[in-house]
Amino acid sequence: MSEPGGCSIQRPATAEDQAIADKVKDQFETMSGTDPGEYKVESVIEQENVGKSYWFSVNRKFDFVHLNVFDPPPGTNEGPKLLSFQLNKEMGDKLGDC
Repeated sequence: MSEPGGCSIQRPATAEDQAIADKVKDQFETMSGTDPGEYKVESVIEQENVGKSYWFSVNRKFDFVHLNVFDPPPGTNEGPKLLSFQLNKEMGDKLGDC
C-alpha cells in the first residue's frame, strides 16, 4: 500500500489486481488495435489519490505491455479506465512513472 499521493514499490500481482486489469482488457484491445491473447498481470505499482492509479506489467506470452489504469473511488458508479499503455516491453522493464 502506498501513502496518499505516493507510489508503492513494485510487487507481484494479486487476484484483485488481475480482476481490475481484466475490466480494462476491452479498452486495451480497442485503443491498441491488438488482441492481447494471454493477459496475465505479473507485477504492479499503485498510487493512491482520489481513487487509485495502477501500473500493471502484463504478460502476453510473446511480450509484455504496461498499462496505466485509474480506478475511481467507491460510490462514483464508474469502473476502471485505461489511461495509457506501452507495447513491446520486456520482463524487468521499469514500471510506472513515480
